Amino acid sequence: MDALRDARALTGLRPLSIETIDSKVLGLAMKDFIWDSVESYFPEDEAGPARGINLVEFAGHDEAALRETVAGFLTHLRLDTTVMRCGHTLAEGRVAVSKVYAMRKRAVGLLGNVQGEARPQPFVEDTAVPPEKLADFIAEFRALLDGHGLDYGMFGHVDAGVLHVRPLLDMRNLVDAARIRPLSDAVFALTRRYGGSLWGEHGKGVRSEYVPELFGPLYPSLQKIKAVFDPHNQLNPGKIAAPPQAQALLKVDEVPLRGVQDRQIPDPVWQKFGTAMHCNGNGACFNFDQDDPMCPSWKATRDRRFSPKGRASLLREWLRLQTGEGADIEALETASLPLKRRVTAFFRGRNKAPLDFSHQVYDSFASCLACKSCTSQCPVKVDVPDFRARFLNLYHQRYARPLRDYLVGMIEYALPLMARVAPLYNAATGLTVVQTLGRRLFGLVDMPTMQGARLAETCRQWAVQPATPERLGALSESEKARAVILMPDMFTRHFETPLVCALIELAARCGYRVFLADSLACGKPLHVHGFLGLFARQARRNAQLLRRFAAAGVPVVGLDPAMTLIYRQEYQKVSGLEVSGKVLLPQEFLLDALAQQEKPADIPDMQHVFLGHCTEKTALAGSGTDWQTLFHRVGLTLHLEKTGCCGMSGTFGHEARNADTSRTIFEQSWGAHLDRPGEKRFLASGYSCRSQVKRFRGEGLDHPLVVLLERLRGDTLHS
Repeated sequence: MDALRDARALTGLRPLSIETIDSKVLGLAMKDFIWDSVESYFPEDEAGPARGINLVEFAGHDEAALRETVAGFLTHLRLDTTVMRCGHTLAEGRVAVSKVYAMRKRAVGLLGNVQGEARPQPFVEDTAVPPEKLADFIAEFRALLDGHGLDYGMFGHVDAGVLHVRPLLDMRNLVDAARIRPLSDAVFALTRRYGGSLWGEHGKGVRSEYVPELFGPLYPSLQKIKAVFDPHNQLNPGKIAAPPQAQALLKVDEVPLRGVQDRQIPDPVWQKFGTAMHCNGNGACFNFDQDDPMCPSWKATRDRRFSPKGRASLLREWLRLQTGEGADIEALETASLPLKRRVTAFFRGRNKAPLDFSHQVYDSFASCLACKSCTSQCPVKVDVPDFRARFLNLYHQRYARPLRDYLVGMIEYALPLMARVAPLYNAATGLTVVQTLGRRLFGLVDMPTMQGARLAETCRQWAVQPATPERLGALSESEKARAVILMPDMFTRHFETPLVCALIELAARCGYRVFLADSLACGKPLHVHGFLGLFARQARRNAQLLRRFAAAGVPVVGLDPAMTLIYRQEYQKVSGLEVSGKVLLPQEFLLDALAQQEKPADIPDMQHVFLGHCTEKTALAGSGTDWQTLFHRVGLTLHLEKTGCCGMSGTFGHEARNADTSRTIFEQSWGAHLDRPGEKRFLASGYSCRSQVKRFRGEGLDHPLVVLLERLRGDTLHS
C-alpha cells in the first residue's frame, strides 16, 4: 500500500510508466530462475526484503536530456521525506531494463506457482479506476477479499490505474466456485463507485452481463451496431452486446467452468499429476527465441500439441476420460499386472483400437525430448518429463512397446557387457547392413562407438582405488578432507573414456586422493521410456550405495549433467526414497578443489566459448558462471554463449522417428553458433551435446575440464 500511494505521488514527475508488484508476486519471483538475473536490483536492507516495489521508467530521444530528467528524479527520491522508502536502484539501458521487465512479465505465471489447490483465478483481474483513486480503491478491494478469507496477488500499471488482482480459489471446490458471483458483483459495484470499470485491458468476455449497466443509455446503440454487422448473432454470441431479439448476455457463473470437468478426476489422481493439473495456460512455453532452452519440440514443429501447455491439456483430458470409462488410474500405477495382461499388452498394437484418444496423447509425448527445461522455465513448473513417464507406464499396460524402448531402456545394463567385446561392437556398428538393421528393427540411427581401455592405465598412474566402504572407512578425518569419489555415468565411462581419465587426473593434480566407484545404471533411460517399476527398484539400490558413501563423509562427483542431476530430481519423486548426500557435478567439486593458479594471461587469439547443457543450465542457473570462475582461476576467460537445445537429449536424437526434428532443433540454435566465423574453441558439458555436434559437424567438442587440465599440465590435451 505504501508503494501504491508513493506511485500516485510519483506520477506528477511524469515518468513514461510506473509498474507495481506486491509481496506475493515478489516472493514467488525470488524462487524462480528469473531472480538470478535481477537480484542485484532488489537488495535487502536491515528491514528484510521489500514487500512492494515500483518500477518507474523514463525514456527519451535526447540522451543528455534523459539523464538530466533521471538525475532530477533521483534527487527527489533522496530529498522527499513524505514517504518511507526502503531504497532505490537504477537499471540503465535496453539490456538491464529488459531483464527487470522480464521478471515483471512473468507475474501471471508466477502467481500460478503458489502451493496448494487454491490457484489465482482471472475473473476480477483487470479493474481500472482513475490513477489518483487507485490506492484508496485497492484498500477497499483488499478489505473485500480479506473479508472472504482469500489470499491473492497484485501487480499492474499504477500510472494507468489498472491493477491485476487474482484471488486464489480452488475451482474444484463447490464453496470456492460459488464465490465467483458475489465477488464479481461486489467488485463491479466497487469500481463503479470509484468511477472505473471492471475490465481495463483484457476484454469483457464472459463478464459481459455488466455491460448494460456500465454503458447505460448507450447500450441500445451497441445493440444496433451489433445487429448491423452480425444480424444472425453468430460472432461471439452473448458477449459484449446482443441484439434485442437474441439470447441474453452470458452470466459470469453460468458459463462452462473448468472446475466442473476437473472434479471428474479423483483427488488422489489429481494430486499425483499435480504439475499437469495446475498448468494455467500462461503460454510461456510458446517461446520463439531459438537461443532459449524452453521447449525445443514446439520450436521445431510449431505444433501446440507438442508444447508443455498442449501436453498438460491433453493429459488432463485423458485422465478425465479414463475416469469416466471406469479406469482406476491410481491402482494401475501401483499394481502388478497379471501375466495374462502382460502377454496381451506385449502383443497388442495400437491399430487394435485406432480411435483410442490415448494414441493422440502418446504421439504428443513421443515428441518430447525430456530435456526438463519446462520444469524450471515454466512459471508454474509444469514437469512434462515426469508425467510423460507416468503416462507411458500406463499406456504400455494396454499397448505393446516397440523393441526400441526395450533396447534403449536397458542400455545401461548392456554397456558393461558390450565393453568386453568393444572392438567387435565398433566394427559391427560401422557396417551398412547393421545400420540398416538397427534402423528397421529397432528404429535407431547413429550408434556411438566405444572408447579404448585407457582407464586402467590412468588409474595405475594416479593410484586410484575402488570406492569400497572398507577403504573409505579406513581413512582418517584429514584424509577424507582430501579424498573424492568419482562416479562417472555409464555413457561417458564407455563412450568417452578419455574424459573420465581427464577428470581423474584433474582431481589428482588438485591434491585429492581419488576413489573410483563402479558406474551405476542410474536408470535415466528407464524413466524416460516409462519403465517406472524398474526405475524405482534401480533408484533404491543406488540410494543404498549413496547412503554408504555419505556415511563415509567423502564427496561423490558425477560427470554428465543429466545423468548426475537425476539423483536430485527424479529420485526425489520415488515414493519412500531418501537420497543421502548430493552427487556433485564437476564444477561444483572443483570450486572447492581447484585453487587460484599463478598462470600467464589468456592464450592469444584463442576464445573459449561454453555451450551449456539444457538440463544443467535450467536446473542450476549458476552452472555457467561456476565454469567461468574456474577458468579465471587458471588465467583463462570463458565466454558463455546463450543457446537453445542441441536436439540430442539423451537417446531422442538416436531414434529414427525423431531424426528430422533433432536436426531442425540443432540447426535452429547450436548449428548457427558453431558456423559463425572466428577463432573459437567451443566447449560443452553434456555428453549428448558433444555427440550431436560430432554427428552434424564431424568434429567433437571438448569438455571444459579438459581445458582446465591442459592449463594444469601446461600442454595440449584433446579428447
